[in-house]
Amino acid sequence: MSAVWERLEPRLGELADLDSALRVLGWDQHVMMPPAGGAGRGRVMGTVQGLAHGRLVDPELGRLLDEAEADETLHDDQTAAVRLARRSYDKATKLPEGLVKEMAELASVAFEAWAEARPANDFSIFQPHLEKMVDLKKKAADAIGWSGERYDALLDDFEPGMTTAEVETLFDELVPALKPVADKILEAAGERPEFLTRTYEVDKQEDFCRWLVEQLGFDMSAGRFDVSPHPFTTHVGRGDVRQTTRYDSNRLLMSIRASIHETGHALFEQGIPEELWGLPTGDIQSLGLHESQSRIWEIQVGTSREFLDFMLPHLKEWFPEELGNLSPDDFYLGVNHPRRSLIRVEADAVTYNLHIALRFELELALFRDEISVRDLPDAFDAGMEKYLGLRPETRADGVLQDMHWAVGGFGYFPTYTLGTLYAAALFDRAREDLPGLCDDLRAGNTTPLLAWLREKVHHVGSRKPGKEIAEEAIGGPLTSEPFLGHLKTKYGELFGVEF
Repeated sequence: MSAVWERLEPRLGELADLDSALRVLGWDQHVMMPPAGGAGRGRVMGTVQGLAHGRLVDPELGRLLDEAEADETLHDDQTAAVRLARRSYDKATKLPEGLVKEMAELASVAFEAWAEARPANDFSIFQPHLEKMVDLKKKAADAIGWSGERYDALLDDFEPGMTTAEVETLFDELVPALKPVADKILEAAGERPEFLTRTYEVDKQEDFCRWLVEQLGFDMSAGRFDVSPHPFTTHVGRGDVRQTTRYDSNRLLMSIRASIHETGHALFEQGIPEELWGLPTGDIQSLGLHESQSRIWEIQVGTSREFLDFMLPHLKEWFPEELGNLSPDDFYLGVNHPRRSLIRVEADAVTYNLHIALRFELELALFRDEISVRDLPDAFDAGMEKYLGLRPETRADGVLQDMHWAVGGFGYFPTYTLGTLYAAALFDRAREDLPGLCDDLRAGNTTPLLAWLREKVHHVGSRKPGKEIAEEAIGGPLTSEPFLGHLKTKYGELFGVEF
């Protein structure tokens, strides 16, 4: 083994361990911590984040990376780990430790403020924390540096190498093509099926969703499945991947979709090869690629006629009175019934990316200093009207509905659309490579698709950039055509719409 790698690997492992500690603290805050613990947890997380930052910017690590970059005896995986570690080191050395600690502390406190503000429908509770967060993120972006515009530095945290200009081009091409398609589908959809708004006992929903995520391949012996205000997935370490969902007695499909979505993320994390754990190559860098895994299970599988035909009889076992007389045709129509929705996480495949376009537009405006935080509530409402034809009546259903900004996740939202486009293209390719895929899904056999994704995406980890992994898997550059084609074919058949 390379002498420099023997000295470098333990340092990379220590950084991974500190990151794991932060993930445990974050998971606990969202899932188990009492509400009054927010300020104290913020201090703890700030301290650990400060320690991690100090280890990352240690000049000795920089010297080891210099040596490793000059060492021609490293194998490909080690070279990839060094490349990613260098990227993190270079960014971190530009950020003052005090700023890193302050952002970590604020994220904890701001999340608790958001969790209080949303049910209270009171943006003023959250506003001062969000103003401070935006200010700190601007300082961080400026410290890291950017050549195009400030938002580039934020986007790079979630989609390395991608620029604001590229994302703007993506939305400029997608939205004008998507909106007329969506309008046609929504006009033809008709009344919402009644079974969607019936009351479904939460305890039974939880039992069903736990069965479902295991059916999809989630290994409960190496993970957890819990409840939180906003569903999320995190990997704590080797053999410990945790996901959450949420339940509402009048929104059965919301809990099912959220569970399938997060399981897609969790399957990706459980599919990372063991030899990559504790290294930068085992930590997924591309959130767009990560989102593709959640969307392919949620949309391409979870709303397909084949998998729904498998799911319905099992769902009836949990809800015989509510669903006993429901036909497969009506269930398929109901699951895929599109409507203009105020809430992003409840949006269907037809309208979801219009929600994302709005958030991207607002984030750009904030970091271009075109609007201020106090302008956000009204700007959000106006944007909903522009993109979805709806205007929120409450702040809870408007600007307060997402938790991403509370934790400083500016630049995250565009990766949802990137992942949606990747997912459609990946599924098209999977159907070419797996001729029996539709029959497998109708039988509830998701193993072949999971194995295909393991080979093409999961087992690569972050050895390569996300864009390169996706393009190799789909056999060419990403376009919006597979996604738009999916919508036109599926909903054209459902509602007799011609495009």
